[in-house]
Amino acid sequence: MSGEYTYSPLIKVCASLLEENQQIRFTKLWTSAQPSVNQYVASLIRDQSTVRDIVQNTSLALLRKFSEYDDSRPFLPWALGVAKFEILGQKRDLARNRITCDTDFLEQYTHAWAEVAPRMSDEATALRHCVAGLEGRARTIIKLRYTEELNSKKIARQLSLTPANVRAILKRTRDALRRCVEKQIGLFGGSA
Repeated sequence: MSGEYTYSPLIKVCASLLEENQQIRFTKLWTSAQPSVNQYVASLIRDQSTVRDIVQNTSLALLRKFSEYDDSRPFLPWALGVAKFEILGQKRDLARNRITCDTDFLEQYTHAWAEVAPRMSDEATALRHCVAGLEGRARTIIKLRYTEELNSKKIARQLSLTPANVRAILKRTRDALRRCVEKQIGLFGGSA
């Protein structure tokens, strides 16, 4: 699922109840937090339509409760807390155990996710930068492997290489990408 998000008509109606400066503030905070919330929910729920429903319900709940939001605290942990309750509500409502964990585990997982989500976002940005810098055969093989999801045999056939050559190029390229990501994160003060 992509990081892009569109508001439903119901959310637009709720947003119209907020003052304009609150709407702007909410939109900025949610736009920043939504990819992490989406990844968090998707890490616990397999069904993508259920993930979309939970994220949508989370955004609606956040919007309804936005007047209660404490600006002195980070938005992401608050949003993840709301998402956690939406997941638990979904679990209860469906009377199916799609989540194979207890409430205590979910609480700990939510707190941990709030801590690692910003780093994951930094790493994803750095990886996009590093992949954009790839050239030639390495770029082609990475594209075929991860965008088109071809295995080494199919890539080898397409590029007139042996599967062993493709695997070797993939390994060298992944190692180079790892070093590049670590360097990028180091340049911007993150921790790899």
